[in-house]
Amino acid sequence: MTIIPLDSLHIRPAQTSDKAPILTFCQHTWDDEADYIPDVWDVWFADPTDHILVADCNGQPVGMTRLVQLSDTEGWWEALRVDRAFRLQGTGHQLTQAALSLSQSLGLTTLRTCVSVTNASMHPFMQHQGFSPLGDYTVYYAAANEGAPTALRLLGGDDCDRAWAAINSFVAEERDRLFVARGAKWQSLTPANLAQRLAQGWVWGSFEGDTLISLFIRSYMESPDGTLWIGWLGGTASGIQAALDDMRHLAHQLGFKAIGGFLPQSEPLTTVLKTTDYDFFDTSVYKLYEKLLSD
Repeated sequence: MTIIPLDSLHIRPAQTSDKAPILTFCQHTWDDEADYIPDVWDVWFADPTDHILVADCNGQPVGMTRLVQLSDTEGWWEALRVDRAFRLQGTGHQLTQAALSLSQSLGLTTLRTCVSVTNASMHPFMQHQGFSPLGDYTVYYAAANEGAPTALRLLGGDDCDRAWAAINSFVAEERDRLFVARGAKWQSLTPANLAQRLAQGWVWGSFEGDTLISLFIRSYMESPDGTLWIGWLGGTASGIQAALDDMRHLAHQLGFKAIGGFLPQSEPLTTVLKTTDYDFFDTSVYKLYEKLLSD
């Protein structure tokens, strides 16, 4: 371990010259898994909603984190990284505090993040930083299946009111209205961003007569991988079953190799998933955290 001299560490916005040293120490984030930061750095650096913070020790980047503003009030915090040679000296805490301060200065009132359940040391850290767990989410995948979708119908702007009414009938509590906006970032689903996704052609529903019995909202990852990503899925048990089956055909129709998504470990979704061809790995379970910010 390299000792960081007192008063030599400061937190600043990322610069173009930080890319090489940060990607170098990100090669050693974990022993048994490659870090995704090299795949998304250029996308992140060019994102106007993005704030990459760097821990600088005498001109050398030794840590980083990222804050994304998702709306006027909601932010997403992720990618807390510290060079192995400089760990256990409070750098992660200082980066976290800087991200929280920046969130407040941007007027955000809610900050969320997720942590793999296998990352045991981070969960006590999250609670120490004032974050509360909202629930566990598992990444499910299924291969795309040839054939045209039959149950799902693409919805449009004229469907906004009844789609919103259906969503509210499907959810049991407020957290069930959270959806994955992009790149594994959870955000509150509102009529405004539902309307935006309807305008994009990213919302499908299945019906029983004139009644919506399931709703599927598309999302995307910042590093495309050939998967059609699920942003939100809700409905009756039979509606969800029909949607899950048909989403594999939809993925094929749209030119994707697979359908996948971060789905909550809750009923009735978990029960339905057990009867489908969707697979998951024990290492792909993530705990979602939230912190309400105040002055």
